Amino acid sequence: MDPVTQAALGAAVGQLVGGRVLGARAALAGACAGAAPDIDVIFSAGGDWYDSLRLHRGITHSLFFGPVIGPALGALAWHLERQRFTAVRKRGFDAAAAPLPDAAFGTRQRAIAWIAVMSFGLLSHPLLDVLTSYGTQLLQPFSDARFAIHAMPIIDPVYTLLLLLGVALGVRRATGHSTPRVTLIAAATLLVTSVYLGWAATINARAEAWARADLAAEGVDYDQLSAFPTLLQIHYRRIVARSNDADHVGYVSLWKPCDIRWESAPRLRPASAEAFLASREGRIFDWFTMGWLRFAPAGDDPSLALRAVDLRYGLDTDPNRSLFSVELHQNPQTAELGPSRPGRGAALERMNLLGTLAAAAYPATCPVG
Repeated sequence: MDPVTQAALGAAVGQLVGGRVLGARAALAGACAGAAPDIDVIFSAGGDWYDSLRLHRGITHSLFFGPVIGPALGALAWHLERQRFTAVRKRGFDAAAAPLPDAAFGTRQRAIAWIAVMSFGLLSHPLLDVLTSYGTQLLQPFSDARFAIHAMPIIDPVYTLLLLLGVALGVRRATGHSTPRVTLIAAATLLVTSVYLGWAATINARAEAWARADLAAEGVDYDQLSAFPTLLQIHYRRIVARSNDADHVGYVSLWKPCDIRWESAPRLRPASAEAFLASREGRIFDWFTMGWLRFAPAGDDPSLALRAVDLRYGLDTDPNRSLFSVELHQNPQTAELGPSRPGRGAALERMNLLGTLAAAAYPATCPVG
């Protein structure tokens, strides 16, 4: 999810596992650890768009990253804290002027608290990211398999605000050695927000059940069906159903479920698809889409040999449009294929579609006809 949410979750986790010992430091360190795995965006700084698809949510999002790197970061934080306190005491400040009581430093309890905050803060990041549709490589470096539970959108203001409220209440209670209330507040915050995440996952399952019933009533056969979160809320779901012959796309709001208006398009396998899938770019994009790759009509552009789209990330019911797409161009005279590049839709059109999605998420009545 977005960096603010990841930092807020890390802060709440830090307060839970280290707030009683570390005070307000636990929230700050947890926030840094919670946001840190997204540093992987710099791994592809010298590469291309396909490198960013391949490397983001990779090794730093592994379930093994926190348990391995967290203890080292925690030990480093503990060491730096001890050095700082020693320097303060050498300058002649008394214990009351120091950030924490003298007896609290250099103890095994503080070392364990720092290690716990860093380790669990790092681990909280992939556990939240896997609840989105993007795909997270939880088993790196042993496998590049992508995992996704289609529960949450990339940005959800309600979830973020719940976390921030809980963290803020905990920080207010954290003065020097935190009172036990900080731990209780953090536990309550994580409990409430976890219920929200579970509710989102339940909504996705209900959306899939609603879509199956709707397709059955229309007599439409399919082999594969999934619901995907959209944007900024958890109620409005994009539904994609696939058969060997066609792709079907529709939307349903579990705030007020209505009959789904489907748009269908035949599945294509143009001759240039094999060449694309055999290329480095094609293999990466196919892997990225997690089984939801679609080849769309090239249209009237004679230089366009192929369009490949990710069905998970459309903004309307047209199966041929997606936020993630690839265009493979060719020389109109020689038909020689050129390099593929990311598709680029009109920014204004996308913003208009975002507005349509927001209005459709909470309808007052079901549309007629």
